Amino acid sequence: MFALAKTPNDALASLATQIDNLVADNQEKKLAAVINFTGEPSDDYKAKVAEFGTKHNLKNVALTVTADADRFKINDQAEVTVMHYKGKTVKSNHAVAAGGLNEAAVKSIVEGAKAILD
Repeated sequence: MFALAKTPNDALASLATQIDNLVADNQEKKLAAVINFTGEPSDDYKAKVAEFGTKHNLKNVALTVTADADRFKINDQAEVTVMHYKGKTVKSNHAVAAGGLNEAAVKSIVEGAKAILD
């Protein structure tokens, strides 16, 4: 599971926590997840990302920072993009606009992971 997010904020916390739990619950299926933050990789931004991981007790999700998000060819309007892939094939793709990461969007993203767990 691969996510691109613009900002490490509380709106993202519910999704990150549920992804973390999903990975923990599916270790035998070798589920892995990365949240790649697309801000400028300054020391301050990296510190905010690390603080986000600590604050929300994320233990099973890798948090990274890239300034090279353009290479992923995602929607510029998306605050968060999550791709579920198995092998080299994307099984589901979710793009969420700023302000749209609500309970229903999080649920849809987490349920989309079922496509890669079967």
